[in-house]
Amino acid sequence: MTMILAGLGVIGIVAVLVYAVSQVNNVDSGPRDWQLAQEDADPNIPGVYYPPHPGADGQPGTTDDRIHFAPGTVLPFCTQEQIDAGTVSDPLCYTSNPPTSGPHSSTPQGFTNLENPAPKENIVHSMEHGGVFVWYNTTDQDAIDLIKSVVQDNDDRRRFVGSTIYTGMEEETIAITSWTRLDKFPVSELTKERLQEFIDANHKRFNPEGF
Repeated sequence: MTMILAGLGVIGIVAVLVYAVSQVNNVDSGPRDWQLAQEDADPNIPGVYYPPHPGADGQPGTTDDRIHFAPGTVLPFCTQEQIDAGTVSDPLCYTSNPPTSGPHSSTPQGFTNLENPAPKENIVHSMEHGGVFVWYNTTDQDAIDLIKSVVQDNDDRRRFVGSTIYTGMEEETIAITSWTRLDKFPVSELTKERLQEFIDANHKRFNPEGF
């Protein structure tokens, strides 16, 4: 009996050692799906690609790239000179209008057809959750009705899609955004197919938190 117990003890020790060694040798297998998604500049994906914002430290891939700040904080848009010089972190600014990535409000925006304009900083948080937003600056009621219909259809399918009035861009303009993707065009080019194609391709394509 003593020999059996001793043998079991040895086996147990060996098992612990094997596990410890396996953990030491357990290296990162590579970038995760969401990291690959935000770095994917494939022109066949609907929308213009904007590289993920590097955050306040100016270094992409660090923890501050998607950091939260207090609700009500407003980030300006980068000037073209800032973008050309790569100085988008000091002062911190968004690299596209509407924005497609970067630090944002700690409060995400709900996915629905909003009746009042939403802070862009809240919508960026919602895009971090894998969502798609349609932004519009138009008085064309047919265009607004079409947008709201497409958004509602997708919401009924439990997709993360919303729309907002947005006067911070050119008049009679529509924009569709997801994380690192922007399709911006005049109202005259709006179609149901264009909206749905963007949503189908980009909804939850970037989804680091697994929503």
